[in-house]
Amino acid sequence: MQVVVLRDGAELAEAAAALFRERVAARPDLAMSVPAGRTPRRMYGHLRDWQAREPVDCGRMRVFSVDELCPPAPADGYFWRQVRREFLAWAGVPPERCHPFDVGASDLEAMCDAYEEAIKRAGGLDLVMMGLGPNAHIASNEPGSDFDSRTRPVRLTAETVRYILTDEVLQGAVSDRAVTLGIGTILAAREVVVLVGGRVKREPLARVLDGSIDPAVPASALRLHPRCTLLVDTEAHP
Repeated sequence: MQVVVLRDGAELAEAAAALFRERVAARPDLAMSVPAGRTPRRMYGHLRDWQAREPVDCGRMRVFSVDELCPPAPADGYFWRQVRREFLAWAGVPPERCHPFDVGASDLEAMCDAYEEAIKRAGGLDLVMMGLGPNAHIASNEPGSDFDSRTRPVRLTAETVRYILTDEVLQGAVSDRAVTLGIGTILAAREVVVLVGGRVKREPLARVLDGSIDPAVPASALRLHPRCTLLVDTEAHP
């Protein structure tokens, strides 16, 4: 696991945008799970502005979700709505190459199984980019999640729901039910990048870096990954 410490949130966003562009330029048909939430928001702004000055071809990407809230979240997805507005609106990725979770499906277990199959058909995920939760969760894999877990429906803790509600840009209703890439699915990706910003992430990051590798600290599983990078600002760094 490589930890890259950046000066502040602005530098973190710039570094994340640069890495994102480098990976797309190196492999235009990149299969990537793209993040949502407050930490990636500034990254998407940098990507949009950079694209206007120096375009890279994003049209061949295969875009996957990291996780998504179940109804009563918006029908077009609480997290996916952000991805659409802040990335897909300008990136030129055709709809058939975008893979949001269908949280309106009548059988969520079957939908998640089909999602795993879609990842397999894409040749596996080249890159998963995501944030770190305040209880050290990754995607929506809460403490206690098995390290070999696959894409599945989950129940969020009250702490996680409260944290989502503190986002200054609310997307609609927040459910305590979600679907998520499993930890095993994430570990199978060729590369994982985690964006960690803000003082609230200092304690969970310390547990990830210095504690035991334990399902009680879901993100500690990333220490088992051969190519995992944490982009961390100084407020979050222990």
